Amino acid sequence: MGQYTGIEKWFLRQDVISRIESSELYVPFDLLLRLFIMFNCMLLKQYFNHLNSMIFIGLLLILFSGSSRTEGVKSLYEVEVPVVGQESSERNTAIRDAFGRMLVKITGNRKIAERGELAADISKAPRYVQQYRYRLAPVEIKPKPDAESALEVEPLRLLNVTFDAVAVDRLLRDRRLPIWSGNRPTTLVWLGTEQNGRRQLVLPDSTPELMSVLASSADSRGIPLLFPLMDLEDQESLLVSDLWGGFENNIWRASQRYSTDLILTGRLTRMTNDLWRANWRLYQGDRVSSWNDEGSNRQTLAVSGMQHVADLLADRFAPVGGDNILFLVRIKVEGIVDFMRYFSVNRFLQSISSVEHAEIAFAEEDAVTFDLQVRGGIQMLEQGLRLGHMLVPVAEVDDGQIAEDINLYYQVR
Repeated sequence: MGQYTGIEKWFLRQDVISRIESSELYVPFDLLLRLFIMFNCMLLKQYFNHLNSMIFIGLLLILFSGSSRTEGVKSLYEVEVPVVGQESSERNTAIRDAFGRMLVKITGNRKIAERGELAADISKAPRYVQQYRYRLAPVEIKPKPDAESALEVEPLRLLNVTFDAVAVDRLLRDRRLPIWSGNRPTTLVWLGTEQNGRRQLVLPDSTPELMSVLASSADSRGIPLLFPLMDLEDQESLLVSDLWGGFENNIWRASQRYSTDLILTGRLTRMTNDLWRANWRLYQGDRVSSWNDEGSNRQTLAVSGMQHVADLLADRFAPVGGDNILFLVRIKVEGIVDFMRYFSVNRFLQSISSVEHAEIAFAEEDAVTFDLQVRGGIQMLEQGLRLGHMLVPVAEVDDGQIAEDINLYYQVR
């Protein structure tokens, strides 16, 4: 390989070009262009021996450390709202409504639109629109048993609005408000009901209205949900008594197949004809949050329960009034043995809410050290690193490998 630096050797030995030519992997066009430029830079360096090695390394860092943020949750900047008509005044009113709802998803704060410093910005919401479109949604009304025919109802007119992510993020930074990235914890939901003294686990196919309400409420806050299949394996792994008894080990064991970040359990008990009681538990690693609620029906409890989950997660991952000072954190990630794994790790690091910027500090044979610009410090960063099941802390670091300027040691799972 000649007299190459550690970073150059690391990139050269990945043999990425031959893998692309042999169709072993798919590479997007923009990444292919970067690879083309990178390898041409290598050829130029080999040809011009006087080219300064630091300039060469700088070119590589520019090419590969500028990756955009990864959106784990899709459509955070897209909202659909009812609209009266297609006149500009009616459309702008709906856009302002959509803008407020979008800010709730992006910041995690359900009362964000009520903040005084955003009042003028919300009134100017149309300038942040990237695109919009109308659609008609059918409205289903079930006729009464004694009715001769079903009621004819006009379809509901909806306006789907997509806002400019770059402009919205800039606005929130200018107002010193949090931005909760798309890298958000996935929550697995186990539900059980009790009626007339009979307890049972909720099957998704048997209660589609309840599942739909839960999913819609989670979507309004940008929370990714996962429902168990409730097949034979699930029904054998988790019993209704485990849910009511709060047997945490059994709940975690039954959830392992879904590789989820969080687990939400709900026990919905019918007290009277018009009164239901809910007991919720949210399992976040070694932290358990529990709360109770009452409502007239299960759907109402599902909405309030999911809103409370979103509040808890937003307070943890995107607190309003959090520290806006940037800290430099150096993290060494072991197990990066090829280019595509580096690319995945780099995208993951940049998708963490508290990470403002990530770039390579230096590379070794099977590890890469990154410099991260982080808001909220190391503790906030570690919360984000737990998501996605990509990286885990190194259990033990040999004394000879410890460096004073490295803050965290992780490895690819």
